Amino acid sequence: MKYGHHQSFYLRVNWLAKAFKMCDEDPKFFYSEFGFERIGLGRNMVKALRYWVVATTIMREAKDKEIGSIHELTPFGEIVKGYDRFIRLPLTSTALHCLLASNREQATTWYWYFNEYGYRSSPNEDLLHALDEWVKQHHRAVSLNTLKRDLDCLKLMYTAQARVEDDPEEVVASPLSALHLLHDTREQFVKRSPELTELDLDGLYFNLLHYCEGHQVNSVTLEEFLVKPGLWGKLFHLSSNQILEVLERLQELPFYPVRFVRTNQLYSLSIETEDAYGFLCKAYARKAAN
Repeated sequence: MKYGHHQSFYLRVNWLAKAFKMCDEDPKFFYSEFGFERIGLGRNMVKALRYWVVATTIMREAKDKEIGSIHELTPFGEIVKGYDRFIRLPLTSTALHCLLASNREQATTWYWYFNEYGYRSSPNEDLLHALDEWVKQHHRAVSLNTLKRDLDCLKLMYTAQARVEDDPEEVVASPLSALHLLHDTREQFVKRSPELTELDLDGLYFNLLHYCEGHQVNSVTLEEFLVKPGLWGKLFHLSSNQILEVLERLQELPFYPVRFVRTNQLYSLSIETEDAYGFLCKAYARKAAN
């Protein structure tokens, strides 16, 4: 489990494109002492970016027989690089959030907040206390300052919006703020249920396929959609009515081989499982063609 590895810098919109470029030129870029001079970011920002590319599963750390430790693209990273390296599509933001907030080992505070913490709103201090108690139960003692930096970074990551006066090279917006999952408040953390028009249906289906692969299942009940870590009720704060609406839309469209079943009071979705990243490629290709 990891805490505080982001150097207090949340992920910015243009950072992944910079990481793609640098690692294309030099797979050992993130191990270079003076790499920050080449990428145009501060030294600590580069350390943060090194953390974020792994936490979002865009890249992984690997070993090359000839040159040693490197960063290489994952299948997800290859797809994002090929279709949306500047994170302009809601599909990309949705997929990034799904993978980050499900990553208990690399983004532990993000996992906890979206999957384990059940309250819709909390004062900052109450949330910090709750996280501290959870960490003590599941891991080891972590300093309150480190946990507070995690929570501050998390809040900014989902609320930092673009400003008109921003220099294109210094955009402060986060690619996850477009999901509108948190209200922008100073003294509290307040979860927000986005409008379904703000979410990408392909992104939600990618999340479902990723969940099914990880849990080796091919059907999910409405109750599971609401309460299971890694699914829509937790990751996107969707209500049962919103989830039912999404399930009905999935069944109506030809891109999603699903069957929505109502038996008495039990609602479930049966899925023809396929590789989540294979589906993601098709979704991007379909959007590019339209």
